[in-house]
Amino acid sequence: MVQVLSLFLATLATIGPVVQAISCTPGLNYCGHTLQANGWSGMNRDRLYHCDKSGHVSPVKNCPYPGCTDGRRGRSDYCWRDG
Repeated sequence: MVQVLSLFLATLATIGPVVQAISCTPGLNYCGHTLQANGWSGMNRDRLYHCDKSGHVSPVKNCPYPGCTDGRRGRSDYCWRDG
């Protein structure tokens, strides 16, 4: 029984759908909520993140109320108060 269960789980892991975060564009800044909407997890919604040339993001700063704003396609997101 244990072998059947192990085989089933291994098969399920192999054929199951793969959910992957959409990569970021190097040089752009992203709001945490924009990253979350594109599959990134563990991001603070109102924190601004920078995408480096390797496609990794690092926090830039927290955006005070009213928060972070979507800069639209091809442009950096920004803190609303900085806009």
